[in-house]
Amino acid sequence: TRSEKRQGVGTIRLGFLTLMLGMDIMGDSMAFLENEAWFAQLMISFSNPLIGILFGALLTAIIQSSSASIGILQGLCVTGVVTYGSAIPIILGQNIGTCITALVGSIGANRNARRTAIVHLLFNVVGVVIFVIVFYGLSLVVDWKFLNDSASAWGIAVIHTCFNVCATFILMPLNGLLVKLAYLFIPQKETPQKTELLD
Repeated sequence: TRSEKRQGVGTIRLGFLTLMLGMDIMGDSMAFLENEAWFAQLMISFSNPLIGILFGALLTAIIQSSSASIGILQGLCVTGVVTYGSAIPIILGQNIGTCITALVGSIGANRNARRTAIVHLLFNVVGVVIFVIVFYGLSLVVDWKFLNDSASAWGIAVIHTCFNVCATFILMPLNGLLVKLAYLFIPQKETPQKTELLD
């Protein structure tokens, strides 16, 4: 009915406005860092991709939410110190760090549940490795000029989305390999044979 459609549209609008309000609040709360020398030095140090990946993974693992850590990174963009060169490795690390929730949830679960968590981790780790090899390998011959530009919240969202979409297309044909790797980490336990007495 029309009233249900209107309620649905209203809910979507409310959700979008809430999201934008949250982003504005997060951005305003990070604005003081713009003039902090230690913060500028910290963000410049993330030009080393491995340090940035490690930082993004640890931050996301601690707060157990890639959405929240992405939001924090987007909020930091208001300072103008965060460049795409320092943001991209952090985004890659955030995709690895978000796997901690599935890994923690699989503790004490059955083998298939643990394998599912391992596949989730392997998917993101392999995706990050492929991205690092291709992107930073191409940087030897291609001048990525945008890496020195100040990152925007929109740009970070686009990079995060593009990474996940590309990783899905690349790794979808390799799903069997991921399953085999999961079985290597958590092998099948053979049940001991029991002798059954027949009447």
